[in-house]
Amino acid sequence: MNKLAQIMIPVVFATASFATHAATSDGKQFAVSLGWAHIMPQGEQQGVYTDSNNRAVSSTGFTSNSGFEFENSNTAEIKFDYLVNDNVSLGLVLGMPPKVDIKGKGSLLNNQLNLDKFNKVGDIKIYSPVITGKYHFGTVENKLRPYVGVGLMYARFSDFNLDSELVNDPLLKATKGSITNVKVDNTIAPVVLAGFDYSITKEWFVTASISYVHLNTHASLDVNGTHPLAGSYKVQGSAKVEINPVVTYLGFGYRF
Repeated sequence: MNKLAQIMIPVVFATASFATHAATSDGKQFAVSLGWAHIMPQGEQQGVYTDSNNRAVSSTGFTSNSGFEFENSNTAEIKFDYLVNDNVSLGLVLGMPPKVDIKGKGSLLNNQLNLDKFNKVGDIKIYSPVITGKYHFGTVENKLRPYVGVGLMYARFSDFNLDSELVNDPLLKATKGSITNVKVDNTIAPVVLAGFDYSITKEWFVTASISYVHLNTHASLDVNGTHPLAGSYKVQGSAKVEINPVVTYLGFGYRF
């Protein structure tokens, strides 16, 4: 867990204890909303470190002009909030895990495998529940209520699929190469957010928000094959993956 996440954990729980045992003036202590989230990663390729047992196929070392980037995606989200009092709420955000495309940048295998020519190197599912603490401005009588908040995301990556275009690349075919052991590490990331609720009635409301997630992780893979001139080879690659998404959300909710 990075240092920023370690700082954010007590902030979330401090928000939870800000008004312990208080109550809302209108008797509504829970809220749920369902809506659509648009996820826009802001990260850039961070370079790739390779370790090879056959230098004729790939050198060992760091290549700064290559790496991987996550593409934009969309998903349905549901948000649950416990209203501690008129101004403080605790929340849980759950979403249908989006399938996110991963774009390759630069080249690997001694510049022979150009990742830029592929639309994507693959796709992966991301499970990313978030706990939040929010402060709502104004009173329950206000129709429009802005809020700010902080939170923590747990990001779990699974079901990675290599793109068929990469699997069938002529270079890999010629060297009987295959990409295996692809892994993206799970991680915890801090979240900051701002938004507003607009009350249609005392129970029903429209909500919108924008969030920033300081999300970085680590990815690794192996490339194995047999070069017709250089013999068998194994290349292990690893890279920091910077995602840092901005997430917009628009939903429809109910208080009870």
